[in-house]
Amino acid sequence: MKPFLYQVASLFYEKWGAEVSRLAFVFPNRRTGLFFQKYLSEVADIPLFSPTILTINDLFIQLSGKQSADRISMLFTLYDIYIRQSGSTETFDEFLYWGEMLLNDFDDIDKYMANARMLFSNVTDLREIENDFDFLSDEQIAAIRSFWSSFYPRGDTPNQQQFLAVWQVLYDLYEEFRATLAAEGKGYEGMIFREVVESMERGESPDLPYEQIVFVGLNALSVSEERFLAQLQKRKIADFYWDYVSDKVTDPDNKASYFVSRNRKSFPSSMKLPPEEKVKTEIEVIGIPSGIGQAKHVYTLLSDWCKEAEMSSEEALRTAVILPDEHLLIPVLNAIPEQIRRINVTMGYPLAGTPVASLIEYILALQKNVRYIDRNPLFYFRDVLPVLNHRYILSTSPEIISSLVKEITENNKIYISHTELGKTPLLEILFTPVTGVEAFSDYLIKVLEELNKVMSALSDEEEEDAPQRTNDLEQEFIFHYFTTVNRMKEVMKDARIEMKIDTFFRLLKRVTDTITIPFHGEPLSGLQIMGVLETRALDFDRLIILSMNEGIFPQRKAANSFIPYNLRRGFGLPTYEHQDSVWAYHFYRLIERASHVSLLYDTRSNGLQTGEVSRFVHQLHYHYEVPMRDKLVVYNVSSSKTPPLAVPKREDIMRRLDAYRKGGSKAISASAINTYLDCPLKFYFSVVEGIREEEEVSETIESDVFGSILHKVMEELYKPFQGKMVTVDLLKAIRKDTALLTGAIARAFASEFFKTEVVRSLTGQNYLIGEMIRKYVEKILERDGKLTPFVYIESERKINGLISLSDHSEIRLKGFIDRVDEVRDAIRIIDYKSGSGTTTFSSIESLFNKEEKDRAKAVMQVFMYCWMYAHLAENKGKTIQPGIYYVRSLFADPFDPSVYHRIERGKSEKVEDFSGYAQAFEEGLRGCLDEIFNPEIPFTQPLRGRLVLIVHLRVFAVSSICPGTSGRVPEYSLRSTVVFLRRVLEYSLQSTAVPLRQYYSTSWEVLRRGLLMRKQFHYLFQKDLISLIETIRLITVYIKDSDYLILPYHGNYDLRA
Repeated sequence: MKPFLYQVASLFYEKWGAEVSRLAFVFPNRRTGLFFQKYLSEVADIPLFSPTILTINDLFIQLSGKQSADRISMLFTLYDIYIRQSGSTETFDEFLYWGEMLLNDFDDIDKYMANARMLFSNVTDLREIENDFDFLSDEQIAAIRSFWSSFYPRGDTPNQQQFLAVWQVLYDLYEEFRATLAAEGKGYEGMIFREVVESMERGESPDLPYEQIVFVGLNALSVSEERFLAQLQKRKIADFYWDYVSDKVTDPDNKASYFVSRNRKSFPSSMKLPPEEKVKTEIEVIGIPSGIGQAKHVYTLLSDWCKEAEMSSEEALRTAVILPDEHLLIPVLNAIPEQIRRINVTMGYPLAGTPVASLIEYILALQKNVRYIDRNPLFYFRDVLPVLNHRYILSTSPEIISSLVKEITENNKIYISHTELGKTPLLEILFTPVTGVEAFSDYLIKVLEELNKVMSALSDEEEEDAPQRTNDLEQEFIFHYFTTVNRMKEVMKDARIEMKIDTFFRLLKRVTDTITIPFHGEPLSGLQIMGVLETRALDFDRLIILSMNEGIFPQRKAANSFIPYNLRRGFGLPTYEHQDSVWAYHFYRLIERASHVSLLYDTRSNGLQTGEVSRFVHQLHYHYEVPMRDKLVVYNVSSSKTPPLAVPKREDIMRRLDAYRKGGSKAISASAINTYLDCPLKFYFSVVEGIREEEEVSETIESDVFGSILHKVMEELYKPFQGKMVTVDLLKAIRKDTALLTGAIARAFASEFFKTEVVRSLTGQNYLIGEMIRKYVEKILERDGKLTPFVYIESERKINGLISLSDHSEIRLKGFIDRVDEVRDAIRIIDYKSGSGTTTFSSIESLFNKEEKDRAKAVMQVFMYCWMYAHLAENKGKTIQPGIYYVRSLFADPFDPSVYHRIERGKSEKVEDFSGYAQAFEEGLRGCLDEIFNPEIPFTQPLRGRLVLIVHLRVFAVSSICPGTSGRVPEYSLRSTVVFLRRVLEYSLQSTAVPLRQYYSTSWEVLRRGLLMRKQFHYLFQKDLISLIETIRLITVYIKDSDYLILPYHGNYDLRA
């Protein structure tokens, strides 16, 4: 296969020899020119001066003498003219969106040499079309007529009137805008094109220092480009070479041929290219149910082509990976096999996809939501934490920032002051509240300068032989953003236009969306990775084209335009059909000379994404009947049963358990016993190993905090009456004392939820929850009133005890009794429960039976308190009664907090005196503890339960799906697992600071053999997720367009490793 550019190079060297340097060659882009120079040097085989290499844009700018105007400056200029001409009171914020549309429309009008006066005229009489528009074809006139006929007969809608009002000022706006730019010696692209063409058509001779200009590999020409080429042709200094060798490109039934016949007819070549031998192309179409999966499959394809040996640079140069979707660039770069040493990326990396862009977004949210209390600025924790956890910020002072994050989460700080946050010079700048655009741009510049300073210092600290000096790249990102913000500040200062911070940020985002950071490399060696437009006039032997989905290839992205479709068609301006023909040409031309083509597409259907393969594949298959191999990549998700996990009690584990024996530093609580009975493995992780779920700031009151607040309020209300008789009148007085209850609730909120000594009035949702707690407190006092008189003994009583095991060793026990009363010569042990449950048990054995479906956990807990309380010396011989206050049952009638023993179906007896159950309970408790401390019995996972274990470097979280209440999966386990996992993945993605749709595989891998690893994280998804799969089939966490699938793990490794 001889590439098209090689053929052109051969042809011209043959005719001109070394004199070829006197010519100028115009290509679709600069990359094409580099390849042409390479082929020319191969053909010449001797050193020679290169001809001038240009793009058509370069040529126009060279001839015009004007500078390209800055887009931001143009927007401000256009706004200023619009306000003066229309008398509108529209703000720049409102103008920005359609101002950008007008810039695009003006560019199209000039590039396609449309008559702006006619286009923007309001055709009040349809007969004017026949009289004034005689320069248009019948088809164009019909299109214009169909648009304006919708406005007449009169009876215009408000939308039509609004359209006409703006439409009438557009021609004057267009004219004055062009005149203003021209006076400054500037112009937009279309304006420059039009002026050059019009000056040449007036007979002015262009000053061109070339003997001949050769146009190579162009296709979709605008009207101004066509007329420009015609003028050069007329002056006999132009030659043209079209890459139309493919029979599919020249097929009249194919949209790819839209420009072919006109170009060939108007601009024929002076020399004929030699006939080409048809290449037999193997095409395979591969469907993959994932965006990231396509990138991973690139690795498979390239590895197969490389085999064991390293791919030669020449071979790599003939291979290209084409990315219609630029978001797959990073995944593809990380999927290149080791055998390919060199790669060349033509696309550049979008500035909008860099870590600094995500940081700026977080900063904007931070500044937008600043709240002032007593004139002191406070920042919202949901805006603060993403900024602090951002990789750039965290890396500047890891210890200080980690401790700051810890302080915010542990103390549940929802609003944080500037003073608390300004721990380093960078944080001091970051958390300074700003108002006004000028202050905001100065603020951003300061932040970026300080960040660059810190990153530079970190870069200097790196070892010289470090394999990757990633900070250099990060500093490049920061520098590009810094220059963009600086440029915007200067332009805004000159324009003197007021705008909101939101508008400034939208403008900044639009500007950064158009900026790409070029990759520096050797363009003429290595594997080529490029976008579709970069392939123009280039040929490759082997092609991998990703995202061959309808809507992506061809791209179905209608350009925003103020000019309606019919008028665009009527005046010869480009429409979406034009775009379709361009993409068709690129596709069919590109595959023509390739010997092997792999077309990858995403089979998933989600929302507007249909999972449909591109129309071009269907055309090849059905219209051209090209033989193709179809493949479908399927990921098998296995949900086979695996044996339950077990942790044997090795010596080190037994040593940890010794801490709970007499003389040790730890004690076992009733809730720990319940955890063991639910799931011994969970007991091992949470009690023996001390693994806890990571704390996070909570705006809403979780059930455990709700319970803590309620306990605190009850303790405060009863404390003044400790050791005294409580009467019904006393309780009524407390219930009616609104100020007392309000103060107690506010103080409980401050200590248990806000974790502060500063007591504030409750607002918003917290006020509503406070009122709920008030209702519960009043109801508890009302229920207590029916038991009066009684003596209140104490609340939140910490109690300890010892119990002998069968081997006569003693185990330490502990507990917190919510309240102790003395009612009619009996000591009442009360336990408050914020949820709901049962106060009835069938037998003491059932309280310790792991297989019991609806085990009475609360009864087991209050019995353990009774047993420990009865063993205190001062309580010997006293009657002890257990009681459970289920808060959710307080309003039910009849309400009875007593514990009942079910003797038989329909018959229960009240536990009046715990002493009758004490011996049996002690034996049951001893049996359970014997099992816990028996070295022969491992900590196992119940057959009905499966564990999801998520491990962080320093902070651990464990959630277990285990047999629980009412024979259903406990809500806590499932919800907390999913929420925690989603948060961890989102945070992990944010800290790699690439867009969420992108996948940064150098930092972490998605669940390869069930293991998810990242530089700062290490999660184990242990054993399998059968119970989760059974509960919700499969958990798939979707973050933007990337999908992260939790799969079962079937390997074996030590959990504690």
